[in-house]
Amino acid sequence: MKENRFELFDGLIASAGKALQRIKSDKMKKYGLGSTHTTCLCKLGRAGKAGVTQKELTEQESIDRAQVSRVLRDLEEKALVRTEGGTAYKKRYHLTEKGKKIFAEINDISLEINQYVSREIPEEEIRIFYQVMERIDCNLKKAERKYCGGMEGAAEK
Repeated sequence: MKENRFELFDGLIASAGKALQRIKSDKMKKYGLGSTHTTCLCKLGRAGKAGVTQKELTEQESIDRAQVSRVLRDLEEKALVRTEGGTAYKKRYHLTEKGKKIFAEINDISLEINQYVSREIPEEEIRIFYQVMERIDCNLKKAERKYCGGMEGAAEK
């Protein structure tokens, strides 16, 4: 029987993802925010003045459309985001000053975690890891198109 590296990879990614979600949730409890709120706040914070639409959040973060809608409504109610123009799905969301402060805190925590988890790994190995992960991500997207997009047997792009 052939070794199934995908199962190992999938397990490692799932485990790492769960640990990150728990850390995000724990650190944001004091604001009444969960991990998806944190993910959306970070995306908005990194977007800066340009802001982000609900559609962009849904596509870029692979979060269900209904969940993104609920999270954005929660963030608006907590005065962490404001909207600008457009119809429901096209309006742009921006962080308020209060939202920017929380984003800065999240960012600081992320940097601290990054330093903690990579402290014993040589920089060259970190660089290679990210190169390999980018390649795996690209290949998984190709596989998704092939196996989920009705492109069975189609030539890879």
